[in-house]
Amino acid sequence: MILTAAFSPCPNDIFLFRSFLNNEVSPVLNQITITDIQTLNQLAVKRQFSLMKMSASLFPEVSDYYNLLEVGNTLGHNCGPILLSKDPEAPLLTIATPGDATTAHTLCKHHYPEARLIPMPYGNILNAILSDEVCGGVLIHEERFSYDPCLHLRADFGKLWQRNTVFPLPLGCIAIAKDVPQPLVQHLTNSLRKSLLASLQNPDSAASLATQYSKNKDLQVIHQFIATYVNKETFYLSKSGKKAFHMLWQYDV
Repeated sequence: MILTAAFSPCPNDIFLFRSFLNNEVSPVLNQITITDIQTLNQLAVKRQFSLMKMSASLFPEVSDYYNLLEVGNTLGHNCGPILLSKDPEAPLLTIATPGDATTAHTLCKHHYPEARLIPMPYGNILNAILSDEVCGGVLIHEERFSYDPCLHLRADFGKLWQRNTVFPLPLGCIAIAKDVPQPLVQHLTNSLRKSLLASLQNPDSAASLATQYSKNKDLQVIHQFIATYVNKETFYLSKSGKKAFHMLWQYDV
């Protein structure tokens, strides 16, 4: 069976798929696409890949075609997308988000129902805030740890979520097409865990590879990102983690 995969350039995804990128494990992924989360969400809706990274909030929309894997999922513990603005007091009338199917967009919609949300390519958000194109914007990925000091933190959605729910915040998930045979699904799951473990056992090498895909080349930021978002839930999605996903899906109703 021909297997294809699409995932993000985030360090946690590069750590997860590192052994596949280096052809160190089987099964072979015949085609690998690495792209931003909004594009991944669009590809998921089009059902173009066997193995997909997507926003956690999108999954119900594609659950007729994909199953959630119990490895590789991204859940933040008291940490998540952050909302920034230039003026710490200004009303947030317009907010840039990294895509209308992203978890960040869902959380903005819930906490700032009066704001006009403006989805845009993630790489444009910081400039949109700095140029006053929008009143505020949501940062994800490595930039949440290294944003311009002239900007002000208005909300950390991970902390808000955990305060309200006591569960970690589901941000992204790894899904597998339902037509992939179960033995192959299990093989992939085991290989992903082996790949992730190998990255964590060789963190400097894995982080160096991650910088090739990341806009942020600071190894300290890469390691901080991994320490934050690669956790027990990444290896094995627990009952608590599964409940957190279901809570998010209800949040989005």
